[in-house]
Amino acid sequence: MSRSPVFWVYCLALVTGAAGLLIQLLPVLLLTWRDSLVGAPFVLATFLVFGALILHLDRLRAHHWIWSALLMGFAWGALAGPGIAMWANDHNLAVIKNLAGDAFAINWQAAISAPIAEEAIKGLGVFTVAWLWRSRLWRPIHGLLLGGCTGLGFQVVENATYEANVGLGAAQPSAADAILVGAVRLLTGLTSHWMLTALAGIGIVAAVARADWPMGKRVRVFTLFYLLGVFFHFLWDSPQPREGYPLGIVALRMTAAVLIFAVIYAAVVRDERRWFLATVATAVARGAAPAEEPATLLTRRSRRRARHEAATGLDLRRRQIRLIDWVQGYGTYLRATGRVDTPANAMRLLGP
Repeated sequence: MSRSPVFWVYCLALVTGAAGLLIQLLPVLLLTWRDSLVGAPFVLATFLVFGALILHLDRLRAHHWIWSALLMGFAWGALAGPGIAMWANDHNLAVIKNLAGDAFAINWQAAISAPIAEEAIKGLGVFTVAWLWRSRLWRPIHGLLLGGCTGLGFQVVENATYEANVGLGAAQPSAADAILVGAVRLLTGLTSHWMLTALAGIGIVAAVARADWPMGKRVRVFTLFYLLGVFFHFLWDSPQPREGYPLGIVALRMTAAVLIFAVIYAAVVRDERRWFLATVATAVARGAAPAEEPATLLTRRSRRRARHEAATGLDLRRRQIRLIDWVQGYGTYLRATGRVDTPANAMRLLGP
C-alpha cells in the first residue's frame, strides 16, 4: 500500500487537514478551554454511542477483516475532514454573501455550503480508502461501515469544535451552555455525519470496487447514494421556521432520515445474508466447511437458538463468532487472491 501514490495523497491530506484545523481552532481553544473540558464527556459519548451503533449494524461481522480500512476512514474524517471543510465553508460564505447578500447568507449559507463542502471532503476520504482497500471492500455493508466510520470521525471533531465555540457567542459564558450544546448534539447525532456518509459510502464502494458492473450502473448507484446523503444534510441545515413547531419539524426531519436509512439498511442486510449463504455453500461444496453448523450463523436469533439447544453457553458463542469470522475471511481471500481454494488453506484462516 505504501507504494501507491494514493496512499501518500491520503497521508498528505491528513497532515494538511490536521494542521489547518489546529491553526483555525487553537486561538478559540485558548479562550474557551473550560467550555471544551465541560463538553468533552459529550464528545466522548458521541464516539462511544454511535461507534457501538455502527458495529451493531454489522450483523455478520464484516468489520473483522477490514479493521485497518475502517480506522483509516475514521482518521480521515477526524483529521483531514474538519480543517479542510472549515476553510471551504468560510470561503463559500464569502461567495454567497457577494452573490445574494448578507440576509440570504445568514439564513442559507449552512444549508448550501455544508452539504457541498463537507459531504465532498468526507466522500473523497471514503473513495481514497476504498481505492486502497478495493481487494477487501466491495459489498454494500463494507461501504456502510467505511462511510459510517469516516462520518463518525468528522462528527466527533465537529462536536468538539462546537463545544470550543459555544463560549464565544455568549455575553457571560457558563458551563450550562457547553452542557446544552453537548446534549443537543448527542441527541440529534442519530442522523448526523455517520449516517449521511454511511449512505454515501454504499455508492462510493460500489463505484470503486464493482468492476463486474457496467460503468453506467456504477455511476447511477454512486450518484443515488451520494446525493441522498447530500439531500439529508441540506434538509437538516435548512432554516427553521421562527413560528409554529420548530422542534416538531426537527423531529419530522430526523424521522424521515431514520426511516429511509432503515429501508436501505434492510436491503444491505439481505444482500449480506445472501453473500454469506453463497460463501458457506461454496465452502461446503469444496469440503472446506461442514454443512450443518454454518447454517445456524445467519442471524442473531438463530445463533441464540443454537446456543440454547446445545446448552453450552459461552463456549458455543465463541465458536460461532470464530466461524462467522472464518466465513468472512474465506469469502474475502477467495475473491482477492484465491489462496483458500483447498480445505487445508481454508482452515488456516481459523488460526491455532
